[in-house]
Amino acid sequence: MRSIPKVRKKTNKQVRYPISGQSLVEFAFVLPILLLLMVSIIDFGILFYSQMAVSNAAWEGARAGATIIDPTQGDQEIIGAVHQAAFGLDISQLIVDIDPDQDEPPRNQAFPAPRGDSLTVTIQYQVNLTFPQISLPVTGKAVTFLVGEIEI
Repeated sequence: MRSIPKVRKKTNKQVRYPISGQSLVEFAFVLPILLLLMVSIIDFGILFYSQMAVSNAAWEGARAGATIIDPTQGDQEIIGAVHQAAFGLDISQLIVDIDPDQDEPPRNQAFPAPRGDSLTVTIQYQVNLTFPQISLPVTGKAVTFLVGEIEI
């Protein structure tokens, strides 16, 4: 005699395995990597913005220095233009170097001074990064020529 195979009834119930702990462990492994990546991207953005702001401030300082009329107030005008153009930066950390100095020729001569000499404005700024805890120097440099009156 042959036995008749038994037919199993299909049920709507699915067998569930306890896997919620596994996904929690995987998330715990991936979360620090994602946070590190996010902080690194933010730090790179801050560093990039600081470099662009310092370069722009150096160009604005050089432009202001090229058109100074009163040589006795030249450095104050250049530094004021640098501080005004350094938007978003801590101006107490800006180091401005102007070459030639205010008391060196041709900047010590009364207006109209001999024109055509170069004026260099160099700015250094310290950027503090979040991770790793380091401080990087950012430098901007602009060179221009001293000009006389512009005739229109």
